[in-house]
Amino acid sequence: MLAIELRHARTLALGGAGLTFGTIGVLALAWPTRVAQEYGLSLPGIEGLNEFRAVYTGFWISLCIAMITAARRPDVPLLGDVCGGMLLCQALGRLVSFVLDGTPKPTFVAAFFAELASAITILALRKRAAAAAATLVTRAA
Repeated sequence: MLAIELRHARTLALGGAGLTFGTIGVLALAWPTRVAQEYGLSLPGIEGLNEFRAVYTGFWISLCIAMITAARRPDVPLLGDVCGGMLLCQALGRLVSFVLDGTPKPTFVAAFFAELASAITILALRKRAAAAAATLVTRAA
């Protein structure tokens, strides 16, 4: 029973992160200048808009797809592991910036903790989530 609950924690972490990236991706598509301002960025000309949409829309929606897919497929734990690794890298990038550049506004610090907590949850619960998924598959057969 505990293994199934832990699988749900991993699924929720993956799904929550995926929905967050997807929401920001859609907002960036609709209101690129406003979203860029929230991140302290400016969008000079067509090139700036193009690059911003490539990353904040295209790449972030791809992260959404990957994380939602991983959440829906606990029977393929490698998908979740890769997503957890991506979140961990993002959190570590923020940590490096804290050390080299200083502390940003609180929303970015909160994002760091959310990314780190999600990454740890996803990666730490890998074996238990895989075992729970295997148990459910065995029961279904």
